[in-house]
Amino acid sequence: MQSDRAAIPYYLVLRAGCAPYVLNANRQVLRREASLLLRAFARARGAPTSIAGDAWNDFSGLESISILERMDVRAYALVQGVESEHQLWLLSAL
Repeated sequence: MQSDRAAIPYYLVLRAGCAPYVLNANRQVLRREASLLLRAFARARGAPTSIAGDAWNDFSGLESISILERMDVRAYALVQGVESEHQLWLLSAL
């Protein structure tokens, strides 16, 4: 089983007053909704991450997230890089 890496949720971004963002490895928006299971997974198993810095500039610019607002955004890295194809498939199903 080979996963489509562009369709796997790598990040969950929670922003006050907005629907959550589910992003792929390239920080492109996959969807603007997150199931309760995905949110629970992110809080329990995801690694908190920051959306500050160059790697997040394109996403923040496209979504009109100001530099000040970035400090209040909660983001989680869902993939650590050691997951099996099956685990990635399960994650994409959440």
